[in-house]
Amino acid sequence: MNPQLQTAVDLLKTERVQVILILLFVVLSAFLMINFVVLPQMEKKEESQNMRQKMETDRFASQSFANMQVLADRERANLSTLSNEWLRIAERLSSFQNQASVPSGGDRIIDYKVEYYEIRDRLLKKSGELKIALIPTELGIDGMLKSDDDPRTRMMQLKAVELLADLTLDRQIQQLVEIYPLAPIQHVDKGGQKTFTELPVRVECDVDFTHLYSFFQSVFEEDHVFTFRNLRIESGPTLDSKLRVKAILSALLFE
Repeated sequence: MNPQLQTAVDLLKTERVQVILILLFVVLSAFLMINFVVLPQMEKKEESQNMRQKMETDRFASQSFANMQVLADRERANLSTLSNEWLRIAERLSSFQNQASVPSGGDRIIDYKVEYYEIRDRLLKKSGELKIALIPTELGIDGMLKSDDDPRTRMMQLKAVELLADLTLDRQIQQLVEIYPLAPIQHVDKGGQKTFTELPVRVECDVDFTHLYSFFQSVFEEDHVFTFRNLRIESGPTLDSKLRVKAILSALLFE
């Protein structure tokens, strides 16, 4: 046998070296056990404890199935109550009596043109009978639809102009100087769902103090509610025209 190899074998046979090897084996075994057995078990234990604490603090954890069914029925009832309340609010604040009857999209060009000329002619006739000057005879809105116009949006803008023009004439203003629609404003909820649309209309008219107060009252009445976005009142241009009102009012369309 090789003398060097024999020397190594003799060395391994000594008690001191055997003890050292045993200690190294024990240390290595302990290291492997801690890293691959103990630590993973402790992590699983901690996860289980966290899950148990979460379940214990959950308000449904201590409920039986029957109780949970009662809670679910109660939540559905609350949702139904809130939905009905929203529908009542929308019905009360909507500017249009029957907004569902307004055409929704599609090819409505002919309907719009017919409606436009009927509204224009009716308002001109009404202003003539009341002897109130209706200076913007075209109502500040084009009777023709462009290729990129949405028929329903234009129809609702036309309806908003008609409604506001009727209110001013019915409240005995002295003359309607200007009226035209502005771009619609969409309102959405936190989830991005559209809730209602504002249809702003700019109006300028001459009116006395008494009929101005009557006009302000009328815009909060049911079936023709308007909200003020801008309001300016100044002296009228003549002695007969006491006040000149310049305002932006929005009709509300709930979806």
